[in-house]
Amino acid sequence: MELLLPLWLPIVLSAAVVWIVSSIVWMALPHHKHDFIRLPDEDAFGDFVRQSGIKPGNYVFPDFRGREAMKSPKVVRALEEGPVGHLSVWPTPLTMGGKLVGTFLVYLVVSTLIAYLTRVAIPTTASFAKVFQIASTAGVLAYCFSSIPNALWFGAYKRTIVANVVDGILYGCITGAVFAQFWPH
Repeated sequence: MELLLPLWLPIVLSAAVVWIVSSIVWMALPHHKHDFIRLPDEDAFGDFVRQSGIKPGNYVFPDFRGREAMKSPKVVRALEEGPVGHLSVWPTPLTMGGKLVGTFLVYLVVSTLIAYLTRVAIPTTASFAKVFQIASTAGVLAYCFSSIPNALWFGAYKRTIVANVVDGILYGCITGAVFAQFWPH
């Protein structure tokens, strides 16, 4: 704890700045506008989900969880012919407050871990450039690459992966700059 106490300001400030910038990126910039695709008949699909009693959760179709399921003719046929996919159903009413708070908490934990790593790598005073190098590298690692395996497994488009990597580089550099600016002297 004593190791991180002098870094409370860059921890909180970098988390807050990344949180604000990420909100702007997702709401105002165009590069995430095509991350999701409109259903051909959204109303009919919504009616189907309601009538089927599908509750909030993450679903996969066909249900190929387990070795036996993977061998069933129904699953083999579906995996060859389609459709194959996953469906996330969110609870209603959809509110953003909890998601925004949760996102900030994740950024706060990431900034705390970056502070720890940077403090271990640089235990004393250092130049802006050296602190930026360590903290931004850790930030890029945290913000860029953690989402790629999930995107590969669950069908994100290459454009979405690239957009998330660009965002991660931006967030990592912001984190590095905040830490470098407020590093204890």
